[in-house]
Amino acid sequence: MEIDLRSDYLKSWLSPARKENKDLKYRHLKLSEMKSSREDIIPYLQQVINEAHEDYKRCKRAVLSDSLDPGVNIDFDELGDLDPAYGYPNFLDMNTLKGYFGEIFSGIIAENFSPFNINNWKVPVFSFRHHETAFDQLETYKRTGNKKKATIGRPGDDCLAFVLNEESNKIEKMLFIEAKCTDDHKSDLINKAHSQISDKNPVPVELIRLLEILRDYDSDYAKKWSIALSNLYLKKNEEGQVRFDLVSYVCGRSPIRKQSWMDSHKPHELYKGKRDLESVEIHVSNVDQLVKKVYQKEED
Repeated sequence: MEIDLRSDYLKSWLSPARKENKDLKYRHLKLSEMKSSREDIIPYLQQVINEAHEDYKRCKRAVLSDSLDPGVNIDFDELGDLDPAYGYPNFLDMNTLKGYFGEIFSGIIAENFSPFNINNWKVPVFSFRHHETAFDQLETYKRTGNKKKATIGRPGDDCLAFVLNEESNKIEKMLFIEAKCTDDHKSDLINKAHSQISDKNPVPVELIRLLEILRDYDSDYAKKWSIALSNLYLKKNEEGQVRFDLVSYVCGRSPIRKQSWMDSHKPHELYKGKRDLESVEIHVSNVDQLVKKVYQKEED
């Protein structure tokens, strides 16, 4: 279930420009697309996205498998639209898919672009199985043929990354990430992200959801992270824990009269967290086209 988010291809696709204000505990990173390398990154993005959503499919199919006679084996490839995971995720509306893409890409940033100059962040798992409104939308479509225009966003933290001490198996650092994604530019998304990331939670509200996912796997990786995150939830290793905040903003339009949409020298005025903050904007042309391609989504 471990997802490898690291890739050297990213360095040839996205050009970084970072500024830091140590006095204000603020870092700003702008990643600009080099269009000539766009096609080279597609296979990597498709693989990451498929792996990130595989847990959802496994979880929904397991419910049906576990309810049948133990001697009955289900070939989900032959079930068609009776497969509980049928149409997931590519049948979902574009707003939902862009939300997913933004969350996954924020994890890619955490593991590849060293937020706060820390290069060993790890996203243990994504929480897409808990997006029940997406499941409801697909079930309705399968039974009635009716599609909703958009699903309600998934609750909880968009993405979480941690620094894990491999020797003690304790969490040393936590990275809370608020992710936004748009085909154009929407300043209200930037405002909302900085307001949301300002919460005072000492530990993520998402921890129990992560643990529910990890318990379904019997790998050494899952066991290691289950123990570490359980101890974090129980505050057994509270001393020395450090929370960092990151805003990830994928947009399809770059500013003309300035270098970046977000201030590169000081935190956003709506950020009230008083912690180390890194604001990241990713300028990518035609975001909708990219999302459709990596999700292999056909036109509605």
